[in-house]
Amino acid sequence: MSKRILLVDDDRDITDAVAMLLEFEGHEVRSVNDGASALQAVQSFVPHVAFLDWRLPDMSGAELAARLKAHPGVAQTRFVLLSGFVAPEAFERAAGGGAGTPSDGAPLSEFDKTLTKPASIEDLLSCL
Repeated sequence: MSKRILLVDDDRDITDAVAMLLEFEGHEVRSVNDGASALQAVQSFVPHVAFLDWRLPDMSGAELAARLKAHPGVAQTRFVLLSGFVAPEAFERAAGGGAGTPSDGAPLSEFDKTLTKPASIEDLLSCL
């Protein structure tokens, strides 16, 4: 089943590569490179899944997830942290239901799942 996917990462090479892989698998992908653009995108594109980087130029991935969740259309959206900056032990705490925090102290609780870059296509597809 085809999914609508929002991909937010400040590294254009990553967004291009991941979008290409997901589109090849038959999904509709909207890629943006900052939080403000992601907030604008959900006005016309309601994703089933949102892959968010941790460090964006204008806000953290956790702040973006919280702000996206305030939008009425994304109530059913699944939020996945896709980052290379979060310590694996924080992922474990978050997966275990704890408040897990990365090195900058912001909560991971906004995310349904976490993936470390580079993620395999199998890992990405498992989030759908």
